Amino acid sequence: MMSAAIFALAASVNAVQQFQMIEQSLMNAITAGDRAPWERVMDADCVLTTEEGEVLTREAFLKDLRPLPPGLSGAIAVRDLTLQERSDVAIVRFLADESETVFGQRLATKYRVTDTVRRSGTAWKMIASHVSVVTVDPPPQKVAADGWSGLAGTYQLKPDGWTLHVELRDGVLYGGRDPAKLRRFSPLTPTSFVLQGSLGEWLFVVERDGKASRIVDFRKFEPLVWTRIE
Repeated sequence: MMSAAIFALAASVNAVQQFQMIEQSLMNAITAGDRAPWERVMDADCVLTTEEGEVLTREAFLKDLRPLPPGLSGAIAVRDLTLQERSDVAIVRFLADESETVFGQRLATKYRVTDTVRRSGTAWKMIASHVSVVTVDPPPQKVAADGWSGLAGTYQLKPDGWTLHVELRDGVLYGGRDPAKLRRFSPLTPTSFVLQGSLGEWLFVVERDGKASRIVDFRKFEPLVWTRIE
């Protein structure tokens, strides 16, 4: 068990190692649903911003902290931790490397965490925490590709916006605004894709003739419609 002065750190070369230990204990507590380490660390006015953009008070966060339900297991490793100290305030940044098993299926997700702590006597208390997901291209799925020729074409943001080029090359679909710099579409279903290196899903709307009439690009969760102009 850690003492109440869980964030009591000397201004020394060992500070990073001590924060490493503390942050790892907090990550372990998340998967275990153990509130005690967080209760000792968090300031009464601490506010947390989750990876989904939800803003939580200390009370709300602790209320929702529970052990993983049956069928789920996981662990979070703290990596690449850095520390900035400014008088009575410190900024702790690290990569939270999560591995999770959901009913036998393995998932791996990375998060960037920024914690702000302030000195209270000889102790440090967390006053804010912000978590964001490290985005990566999802693995391509094995799907039927026989209708992809109907997806190729030229699309535009009507009435006079950007133009998007979609090409089928050797059974692989590519897209982009610059024909010389097209990127690969990674399939999720036969008509929905992720464009490598970009956020959001691209949904091709296919008509009865087998050709796509438009693409709905969910750009940061908002739909952007590209219309075929051929």
